Amino acid sequence: MRRMVIPSPGHGNRKPPDPRIIFEMQPRPTHLIFDFDGTLADSFASSVAIFQRIGPGLGLKPLPDPERVRSMPTRQLLKEIGVSFWKLRRVVKAYQAAAADVAHDLKLFSEWPAVLRTLHARGLTLGILSSNREDVIRTCLRANGVEDLFASVVGYPKLFGKAKALRRILKSRDLDRAEVLYVGDETRDLEAAHKANVPVVAVGWGFQRPDILRELAPTYAVNSPGELLALLAPPSSGVQLK
Repeated sequence: MRRMVIPSPGHGNRKPPDPRIIFEMQPRPTHLIFDFDGTLADSFASSVAIFQRIGPGLGLKPLPDPERVRSMPTRQLLKEIGVSFWKLRRVVKAYQAAAADVAHDLKLFSEWPAVLRTLHARGLTLGILSSNREDVIRTCLRANGVEDLFASVVGYPKLFGKAKALRRILKSRDLDRAEVLYVGDETRDLEAAHKANVPVVAVGWGFQRPDILRELAPTYAVNSPGELLALLAPPSSGVQLK
């Protein structure tokens, strides 16, 4: 069995593992579920621009410097710019409407089309679970020539409701948690996966910095789509991540 190093600290009260420890991916997943914005789609800059545009009309404070944005967990960022619980739904709806206007021009990170085609060709079932709208996601996927690779696209409107959505997906498809990997770029993605008891891959190029994500102990951490491809390579390939 191929092996890999996971440089992630422990979760909860567990002692952080030595990053030199080698783990095996077993059992092997059959379903990959991706977050969309910041994970598949290179949308950080457009998201910042959208918030700068819609923020004043919603009574929000200006976003901090982009690097500071990436250094804060999602809940902390929302609190800092003045998004209360009661205002959250309105903000999400306004953001989604603005995102729809630029969906056709949104690009996936450059490695993804080839990586996704390879994963699909290997027989893995690909899906998306995002807080963005399904029509927005599909417009982007279609524009980037990869919509046909995804068996499902779920746009779940509740920003912090992905754990419930993951459980619904597992139940509706009669999947064991060990058969699934969720791939995300934000603290709320990792929190949702932990609540649903689903293994999770933290990506190092999205909305939040890798060191912030490692504090939540992802099952795996990758720094490029190519590393995810290597992580999921068939055992006979002999690929090893270090």
